[in-house]
Amino acid sequence: MDKKAAALKAQQDKVAESASKGHGKRLEQRRRTLLTLEQACKEANATQAECSEQAATLGPAGQRADRDFRKQTIMTIRTLLLEHWLRAFMRALLATLCTKVSLPQVLSLLFARSGSCMETPSQVFYWVNSAGLSLANRRLLGEVAQGLCAMSLQERLLLDSRVVGFVDVIQPNCCHPFLLEALLFQ
Repeated sequence: MDKKAAALKAQQDKVAESASKGHGKRLEQRRRTLLTLEQACKEANATQAECSEQAATLGPAGQRADRDFRKQTIMTIRTLLLEHWLRAFMRALLATLCTKVSLPQVLSLLFARSGSCMETPSQVFYWVNSAGLSLANRRLLGEVAQGLCAMSLQERLLLDSRVVGFVDVIQPNCCHPFLLEALLFQ
């Protein structure tokens, strides 16, 4: 608002200068610019008045309610705990593998692929679809499944490869079911 008023005042001075010097064409140009600036200044004043009216109808600013500290703390601790479990799971998995593999790679192979979970009274089966994976990734998925077997999981991991046309049923004896559930349903 102040910038527009200053520009308007400067243009009025230019028009007055052109009028005193007797400019013809230049005076007309400056008058058109002055009319444009006056119109912009009026619109800015109207907008400011409208905003002031709207602010007045809202009333005084209220106090923001405090966040539930307990919920925030619980969510922070839960996130840290799950991250800790995930890192512990990766350390245990890497101890059983010969190949170096990263956490994002394992997560994308196991959890970003289509699959399902089936539960029987005595076992839980996890099925991971390996169709569409490159040969290297299919090999790595097999190594990860074998690593899970070496970890003593109590569930079964099913790897289905429709390209090759076989289903491997791997009996992993590895990590605690609660960890696997936490990883799957995050």
